[in-house]
Amino acid sequence: MVAEKEIKIEKGYLKEVNFDQFGIRLLSSMSENPDGYEAISFELSEKWASLYGLLRGLAELYKSPAAFLTNNHSHKNFTFYYKSTAKKEITAFLKYIYETLNKEMLFRKALGKLLKTKIRQDKENKMLFKSLG
Repeated sequence: MVAEKEIKIEKGYLKEVNFDQFGIRLLSSMSENPDGYEAISFELSEKWASLYGLLRGLAELYKSPAAFLTNNHSHKNFTFYYKSTAKKEITAFLKYIYETLNKEMLFRKALGKLLKTKIRQDKENKMLFKSLG
């Protein structure tokens, strides 16, 4: 859990902390800027790196006035901008992003099982035809 991890703030920025179990690695944080947004920069952990393209697409498609993602394609990282006063919008935004990524992971797992089953069945069929011929 996040509460179990100690996050130390130095000069307004988070030190690099590994949140691999959550699929991200925090890079930095900044307090409210002139636009009224706070921001957290992160990159996907190795476990979730294959979801980079999907998250990048979600960042482009789903924007809220209270919370949105931008990405730096050359560094393969993201910055989450949010207005701390808009807790409902932030919660809805993060829930949408997490659920979409989680569904994708479940889909990929199911697809992997399906492909393994198909390959196994094809091998069995080849063996049967070979034994008949």
